[in-house]
Amino acid sequence: MPIKKAVEQKIVRAEGPARFWAKDGRILSDLRDLKQALDEMAEETYAYHVNKTRNDFAKWTEEVLKNKKVATELKKAKNKLDALKKVANEIKKI
Repeated sequence: MPIKKAVEQKIVRAEGPARFWAKDGRILSDLRDLKQALDEMAEETYAYHVNKTRNDFAKWTEEVLKNKKVATELKKAKNKLDALKKVANEIKKI
């Protein structure tokens, strides 16, 4: 029986200008920050970052945090609560 090596997962932190600067003034560095921001964020702020023409959270998660899996899930999110659940589920795995 082959031995499976555990792949260590960790939260990637963005530094400096690579951090996410939300419209409401929050500065996010990692998935935990994104989870907290989504939990507290006004619907208007979420709608500014996620709409028919863009999904800033998915783009940042993929390009900066290098987490394509969460980015894909964020693109599928139907609303702020759904996005929050998807990020929270990923954090539980880490």
